[in-house]
Amino acid sequence: MALAELLREGGIFEDVSGATKSQVLAQFVERLPLPPEQDRKFLLDVLEAREALGSTGIGDGIAIPHVRNPIVLHVARPFVTLCLLEHPVEFGAVDGKPVDTLFLVVSPTVPMHLRILARLGFVLRDETLRSLLRRRASAAEILDRLDFIETTRNTGSFKIPVSEHPR
Repeated sequence: MALAELLREGGIFEDVSGATKSQVLAQFVERLPLPPEQDRKFLLDVLEAREALGSTGIGDGIAIPHVRNPIVLHVARPFVTLCLLEHPVEFGAVDGKPVDTLFLVVSPTVPMHLRILARLGFVLRDETLRSLLRRRASAAEILDRLDFIETTRNTGSFKIPVSEHPR
């Protein structure tokens, strides 16, 4: 599935509140489209434990909370959820900047999780996409840019040759 489709499945949430990393993660986990039997408290606990080991803030105001092993839950289909925070929060990111954008990948298998995470890492190289995230662009604009990047395999600064990117 394309990342835009995975985000449509997982949702894009704006103005997520919270003054601390823990509060933001709690709000994030509450918004995930998980089946009712999933233990959200356990998921929050493992995300917080991972953050205690080292920040998942990758820089430029973006974090990709994850646990040491890929998040594999009993879901029918994989998804990616995006939360745009109401206010930036100190996350201990590698560049020292506060975080205002969070992505979370959920998948039914480890290989699928890793493929999605790699694609997310690729698209986040795109300055135009990062600019859209910083200015809190509409979901439609974000999804359109993701479609463009994945269709052209071009982030503006890096292009994957067609022969190297199986679909």
